[in-house]
Amino acid sequence: MSHRYPSFGSPRGVLSRIAGVAGLSAVFAIAAATAAPAQTACLSHDKLVEMLDGRYSEKPVAAGLEVGGRLFEVFATPDGATWTMVLTTPGGASCVVAVGEEWQEPQQLAFDPET
Repeated sequence: MSHRYPSFGSPRGVLSRIAGVAGLSAVFAIAAATAAPAQTACLSHDKLVEMLDGRYSEKPVAAGLEVGGRLFEVFATPDGATWTMVLTTPGGASCVVAVGEEWQEPQQLAFDPET
């Protein structure tokens, strides 16, 4: 059985993706700083999902609820070339917490009780 582990391509690809999301976050950080200095720069869930789909063609591929009620989601392109992890609070604010390349689904192994 062979496993395919991410190579993460060129560091330049990851860095440019991070820079793009960071640039967007900086715009929201400036806006948030003028309104309330202690707030984190986040978008509504609908706006962030729209941006990830429109700008990066990423769709939800995984989701889970944290014990505290926060929603973690992973969005990825159909070929797994790029992915984004989003954290959404119970209040509805969604924030990008990680971005990367080479998203891979784990291989599902069939359970055979005879073996």
